[in-house]
Amino acid sequence: MAFEHRGFRVTADAAADELGVQWVCHAVIARTDGDKGKGTPPAIEMVIPRAKIDPLMALSALEHRARTEIDDWYERGQA
Repeated sequence: MAFEHRGFRVTADAAADELGVQWVCHAVIARTDGDKGKGTPPAIEMVIPRAKIDPLMALSALEHRARTEIDDWYERGQA
């Protein structure tokens, strides 16, 4: 899954771990303007038990967290 928010492109995925017990979720945040000198919020990693949530809900939680990280980045004046 990929989306853009406030000048950043977020690429996110969720996959089962090797035992099939947890969702391992990653989100990479990159600037859409390509200016690496300005920096970006850090990448996000989450681990969620598979018994409690389906993959779409895991990606939704990851998307929400990525949007929050970007918003916090702006509030700190780092954008």
